[in-house]
Amino acid sequence: MDTIKEQANTVSQLLFSADTGDIYKKALARTWDILREVGLLLWLVVCLAFVGAEWFYRTAVGLGRSTRAWYIGLSEKDPTDAQSMTSTGQALLDTVQSSTAYLLAQARQQLGIPEPEPQPSISPIPAPPVTPPFPTPVEPPTPSGPPAPAEPTIPDEPLSPVATVSAGLEEDDDLA
Repeated sequence: MDTIKEQANTVSQLLFSADTGDIYKKALARTWDILREVGLLLWLVVCLAFVGAEWFYRTAVGLGRSTRAWYIGLSEKDPTDAQSMTSTGQALLDTVQSSTAYLLAQARQQLGIPEPEPQPSISPIPAPPVTPPFPTPVEPPTPSGPPAPAEPTIPDEPLSPVATVSAGLEEDDDLA
């Protein structure tokens, strides 16, 4: 029983010592500093990921624009399709840019990254016309709706029989 009393006395001296309170205060302060710095590090990693995603987006859009310019240069057949594709793409691009511009500016400011210079817009370079090696026949436009009834053709010369067939029937024979 004396050993238990001695051990309890030692534990109580350690717990209620003036140094113990100071040590725990320092430990809690150090733990709080560590948590705060880890939180800041995580925030900066999130900002970096956001800026990296924006860089990837800019690169992808630039690649898409140059591909579109190449495609439009190849197919100058129907300019209305190219215009509708361009207007749809521009509307989508404007929507995305307006919603992320503020967040990107804040993330760059947090990371200390300067604003990138604006990308020059790529204007499509018209491709030279390609001439086929032989002329292609021009087909008249097909009207919509049911086809018109065809008119019978009238030959210029009377038709001549190719072969005559005789069955060897006489007028007296009954055909019934």
